[in-house]
Amino acid sequence: MHCFVARQAILNTQGNPLGYELLFRLGLDNRFPDIEAELATRRLMAEQFLSQKIEDLVGDSLCFVNFPDTLLREGMADAFHQHKLVIEILEDATPDQALLDSVKHLKKLGLKVALDDHIPNDEWDDFLPLMDFIKLDLRQTSIADCARFIKRCHCYPQLSFIAEKVETQQEFADAQAAGFSYFQGYYFQQPQVISRRILTTDEITAFELLSTVNGTDIDYDRLTELFSRDLSLTYNLLRYVNSLYIGYRHQSIANLRSAIVYLGHQQLRRFTALVMTAYVSKNKNIELYRLSMIRAKWCELLAEKVCPELQEDAFMCGLFSLLDALLERPMAEILPHISITEPVSLALLERKGQLGFLMSMMHDHEQAEWPRLQQRLDFISLSEATSSQCYEEAVQWCQRLNGIHSPR
Repeated sequence: MHCFVARQAILNTQGNPLGYELLFRLGLDNRFPDIEAELATRRLMAEQFLSQKIEDLVGDSLCFVNFPDTLLREGMADAFHQHKLVIEILEDATPDQALLDSVKHLKKLGLKVALDDHIPNDEWDDFLPLMDFIKLDLRQTSIADCARFIKRCHCYPQLSFIAEKVETQQEFADAQAAGFSYFQGYYFQQPQVISRRILTTDEITAFELLSTVNGTDIDYDRLTELFSRDLSLTYNLLRYVNSLYIGYRHQSIANLRSAIVYLGHQQLRRFTALVMTAYVSKNKNIELYRLSMIRAKWCELLAEKVCPELQEDAFMCGLFSLLDALLERPMAEILPHISITEPVSLALLERKGQLGFLMSMMHDHEQAEWPRLQQRLDFISLSEATSSQCYEEAVQWCQRLNGIHSPR
């Protein structure tokens, strides 16, 4: 599932971003959709702040979001303790005591607040000491009136002014002379519509699992709680445990916590990595998931021949090698959210190191680049027969596990 958001920069006098105003969109068409403003804000906050990291969208900059009067009064903004968030009070809000109390509460929580499209009048004077930003629309308020208002507010040192709808170089120069610190408008940038893939509940659970098992000390209570969220996840875990140890035990494991403990750290990491790949493969071409599993075992078997100390890393490297295609995001955006070692990161991002070399070998095999593959095999003194055997074993391993981690 994808969500859409328009992003327009707010710049300082040097052209560096203070932040971005985020605008809800239903598709790549760059216009406000025909829905209520309250619903637009609710969806924008859920899609951009709850489902994923806002830093992926704005980096270290602030993000300005319109909050209709009704949402401020009902306390919706209280739930978002985001230091990057600037709550914009819209021009049609009623400046009464109830709204003032809401703003005071937001400030106590450490949130930043702005008046959007503000038209100076005495009714808002009690709000000025609480504001971090005031946005003045150059199409609604003359430069002369803006300058007078900015001068009148010099007694509020925390307050910065943003000129909106700056569309020419002359307006930019005039706004600077009037005392504005920040600028927004078509002269700098039109709103850019960005499509972002939303992680499903299953995917979020899988990422949390991977993060938990990659910790130094395993929190078994936390793991049990995460596995318990999904009946199919628990079922697959029990199947995986019993498939690993067929022939070694006379009694199967039926208890969830016992299965988690029995697996041990290394196999638990491997299982959760497989689960995560399976979950992000839902509703995708199933061949991508199958190829991820083959690459995982294939890379591990090759590492056993070439660099045995990196076998576990090799498995993770192969398994995660298609995450960018599965999540429809650049690999550089994905890897910070999962715990991987430096050799794996280096291989996935730059195809460097011993694992990067093995990844290139597998790519040559998949693309039938036989002369180049032979050169790589000669370089590491590995026979073509051994390389092919590793691939065939990986395919057979994938077939045996197919169904235990199937994304469908």
